[in-house]
Amino acid sequence: MLSKKADDLERSKGELERKIAERDKSSNEVEQEKIILEEISKANEKKASGMRRKLSYTIILSVAVVAGGFASYSYYENQILLNVVHVGNYNSNYVIKNLRGDIVNTYVSWNVASGTALTVNIVNQAGVTPDKLFAVKDAVLSKDPITLENSLLNKVPPDISATYYKGWEGALADAASKKTEFFIPQQFKITDDPNGAGDIVIMLTSDLNPDGLSGYTKDVADGNQILKSDITIYNANELSADQLGAITRHEFGHAMGLAHSTAPEDLMHATIQTGYPYISQCDIDAITGLYNGDKTSQVVCQN
Repeated sequence: MLSKKADDLERSKGELERKIAERDKSSNEVEQEKIILEEISKANEKKASGMRRKLSYTIILSVAVVAGGFASYSYYENQILLNVVHVGNYNSNYVIKNLRGDIVNTYVSWNVASGTALTVNIVNQAGVTPDKLFAVKDAVLSKDPITLENSLLNKVPPDISATYYKGWEGALADAASKKTEFFIPQQFKITDDPNGAGDIVIMLTSDLNPDGLSGYTKDVADGNQILKSDITIYNANELSADQLGAITRHEFGHAMGLAHSTAPEDLMHATIQTGYPYISQCDIDAITGLYNGDKTSQVVCQN
């Protein structure tokens, strides 16, 4: 019995030692797994940190590129829209021929039915290039507004901005936003009839005016109603696209019934002196007044 007891104790001891060994082994495995997991975690954190830094650099670079691109585009856009136009010695003459005698009124306007589109016939006698021809059409058809600061036109206060227009369709739509006695034409149909047919005819000629004029507008009127307007732009083949656009803008103002402006910096001044010959709020207000029965068509700028 003692021998058997001794054997049982020996077996129990062996079993206990085996269990202790397994436990130690399991503990070691757990420790090893823990170490491995910690290493993996550190590696993942390092990788994630690197990706975050890379993403941050990418975002910063993208923002810088977008900001630079936007600034470049804004600069480019401003250079186009706010391009200084050197017109040179530009002089204009505006005449109204009345069908019923020699009395010439200075407050004539179109009197057409609401919604009427006037036909503008551009006769390219000078053979100007397509880009220059586009500048002439754009001076009539453009609706694009331009924001100019007073400082650019030597107006006060210099830090105030105002809206100008590149073309008469946009300016006339602005003028027509106020109710007037007579309908303000706002739509124009461009043609190129060599026979000169049209409500408004713009003749681009290579001839030189003996009086040194760059542009000349003659409105044919019946009483105070314009029936037809003839615009002549001289030496057109020698003018740049910007110069042709500026002169067309000025003369088309006469075709709408405007006389000259009192302000040297305004588009409708008898001699264009501004480097930014666009249609001003003064011109728009004069149109609104003229088509509302004012007895003057002179453009007066208070600012």
